[in-house]
Amino acid sequence: MRSFQPCRNGGVLALVLVAAIGPAFAGCAKQEFQNMRQPTHPVQGQVTLDGKPVANATIVFKPVDGSKFKWREQPQAKSDAEGRFTVFTYEANDGAPTGDYKVGIAILADAEEEGSDQVRRDKSVPKIPARYGDAATSGLTATVEAKPTELAPFELTSR
Repeated sequence: MRSFQPCRNGGVLALVLVAAIGPAFAGCAKQEFQNMRQPTHPVQGQVTLDGKPVANATIVFKPVDGSKFKWREQPQAKSDAEGRFTVFTYEANDGAPTGDYKVGIAILADAEEEGSDQVRRDKSVPKIPARYGDAATSGLTATVEAKPTELAPFELTSR
């Protein structure tokens, strides 16, 4: 009695088909994603703590009305040495969709080494109070209009 043996080259054929058809699907998916993007508008601002610029702060914009954000987009930015930042949503410096936002600001430290759960704390980095790190508790807001927006500085206090 002869047993059934699957074709050993079937896997190769599947890989060839995926290699040939895959890029076409990827192109369609990329185009579909492009069509789901909301228009963005330039947004800039500054972060200070007790009147001094805050470098390397991560600024996250959480939409008050998230229903129009199909991909759960979260505009965000990172501040420079002068505390200045430029917001991006989909790609560098593209800005944010129009709307009202709650804003969270924190300085995120790197882990000591890969796989470590210990966070390094550079003593020279200002300590932003934890309440500012969560958009729900920070009390910080922003409105983005359908034009370039220069936000009023986010003036944080250590108290």
